[in-house]
Amino acid sequence: MNPRLQKISEKISLGKPVVGVFVLLADSSVSEIVGYSGCDFVWIDSEHGMMDRREIYHHVLAAQSAGACAFVRVPGVEYYQIKNTLDMGPDGVIFPFVNTAEIARQAVEACTYPADGGKRGIGPLRAIRYGVDDEPEYLKAAKDEVWKVFQIESMEAVDNIEQIAAVPGFQSLFVGPADLGMSMVGVRPEDKPAKIADVQRKVARLARRNGKYCGSCAGPTKRSCEALMERGVQWMTIAQDARILSGALSAAVREING
Repeated sequence: MNPRLQKISEKISLGKPVVGVFVLLADSSVSEIVGYSGCDFVWIDSEHGMMDRREIYHHVLAAQSAGACAFVRVPGVEYYQIKNTLDMGPDGVIFPFVNTAEIARQAVEACTYPADGGKRGIGPLRAIRYGVDDEPEYLKAAKDEVWKVFQIESMEAVDNIEQIAAVPGFQSLFVGPADLGMSMVGVRPEDKPAKIADVQRKVARLARRNGKYCGSCAGPTKRSCEALMERGVQWMTIAQDARILSGALSAAVREING
């Protein structure tokens, strides 16, 4: 198995929190900093982030060189959108808004070669260390070398969660609380945190039942991570790069000017 993913799996089996950071800024040194800081993974965001293919590639290199898993959130599930990303050799691919089992199946197909029932085109580059590794061996093992993560971030996905969780070929569900809360139309804002926590518990239970992991978003505190783990969540984002920078600088300026 991929040694970086093996490390994460071992931490989860020991009941330890697995943490990472959303990275949206284009400069790949941000991913390197996240890895060197001790985070387990970097969430490289090509759905909302300001980066092109080459910049995504450099983020993958930077995260892994600093000892962290490189998870790339892609914009959709069409195989032609993500095959280039897979050939970069990331440790995981995160799919947003997996609202139905059919979308989940398409996501798995996009990451899987035809011999295993998928649509991924053959052309690995960095994924086989530029040819140092044996390509036929990689093609046999590729479906288990990269995490496929389905984001549950709408009430439609919650309604279909049992069918989504039963789709074969993925490794984790991930509850996205921000969009999930936005989809709770008619629910009072003060009631949404409890309802989101209920969804996290439900998704975590179904993930375990199907032999999968469960992730979600925490704050940058031990207690926030512990609260998620009490709901069954095993891996979590704890911050976003731009907001870490703006938050720290804003607080410093306020203190200086105060």
